[in-house]
Formats: sequence, structure tokens, C-alpha cells
Amino acid sequence: MKKSSIISVISLFLLVALFTDASSQSSDYDSRITVDAVGEVQVSADLIHFRVNITQFKEDAREAFQIHKEQEQYLTELLLEEGIADSNITANPISISHIRRYNNTGESGYETQQQVLISLDDVTQFESMQIKLIENGFTNFSGSFTSSEIKQASDEALKKAVEEARKKAEILADAAGKSITDVLTINYHSSRPYAARAESVQMAFDASGGSLLQFERTISVTENVSVQFRIE
Repeated sequence: MKKSSIISVISLFLLVALFTDASSQSSDYDSRITVDAVGEVQVSADLIHFRVNITQFKEDAREAFQIHKEQEQYLTELLLEEGIADSNITANPISISHIRRYNNTGESGYETQQQVLISLDDVTQFESMQIKLIENGFTNFSGSFTSSEIKQASDEALKKAVEEARKKAEILADAAGKSITDVLTINYHSSRPYAARAESVQMAFDASGGSLLQFERTISVTENVSVQFRIE
């Protein structure tokens, strides 16, 4: 056989192989369906994350630091008085920086910052602590709801999301005259919530005779998945 004929035969073979492979891939692709779904579970909001920001601004760095330490000491004594466990307290180190305030005075000075996160399971304790902090010069704090059941709720929501994806896929496949035969891939990105809502400092005063916090609160825990199914 001539060399040119051999090359032609090989080229033809390669073309047939490539076409067959492409057809196979196309067939595999056409036999797949991808569905996005969300699973949701409601849980009781039985915890409050209480964030206290200790901050001072003074022209003199030593003065700013000294007043900051006084507030830090008061907060430490308050937490001990309230019987808050060490495991429910997270405190960042103090930071201090030179800043210029862009207002009418254009004053510059030193500002301290320190954030303390406190976990509480008693709403009345949360409200009483706000009042005490305000009375002692604290003006920057907030509260948000969370739940001790977040982990379990997240797992349940994830299962519901996958079940919902399969239901949708079965409906779509049935409408096309096909059926689900296998799960090919599952893509998942966690969306666990940290907090449900915040309570402002002003609310502590407005709620002194009756609080909105007395009503039952729930948190919506959702999980999202994208599932690829094989259909025939």
C-alpha cells in the first residue's frame, strides 16, 4: 500500500474515532439534568450574641488608653457579677491608632478599639446589662439572636435540599418522558446563619415597660445544593 494511502486510512480512522467520542460525550451530556434546590428548617432562637465595642477617642494616647482600661475593668466586673462563664466570652486585644476626624473641628487624636462577644441564654439578663452599660458610659453595643440547634438544623436542611432537588428532577424527567437513574454530582456551599436580627441601644429604653423580646423567636436555617442527575 502506498504511503499516501496509509496516511489517508489513518486520518480517516482518527476522524471516525473523534466523531464517535464526541457523539458519546454529547449523548452523555444530553442524558443529564442539573437542579438547584433549597432546604429550610425553622429553629427556636434561644441564644443572644451580645457584642460590646469598647472605644475611646482622646487627643492624648495615654488618656485614651487609661479611660479604655477603666471601661474594660468595669465590663470584666459586670460579667463576673452576672455569672457569665468564660466559655461564653470572647474578647479581642485592645488596638489603638492615630486618626483625624473629618468634621467641623478637624481634630486629630488617638482612638482605642476592643470588641467583646458574649453569649447569653437569658433575655432579661441581656436587657439589664444594656442599661448598666449605658449608665457607665458605653454607647457602642448590639445584640443578635442565634440558636443552640444550628448544627442539627443545618444537617436537616441539607437533607431536605437534596430531597427537593430529586423531586424537581423527577418532575422534569417525567415531563420529558424519561426517568432518573443516578446521581452524578452534588455541589454544596454552606449558608449557615450567624444571627437572626439585631436590637439597637435605643430599644433598651423603649422596652423598659415591656419588651418585644418576650415574643417567641425563630431562625430560618437554609442550605443550598446543585445536583446533577443521569436520566434515561
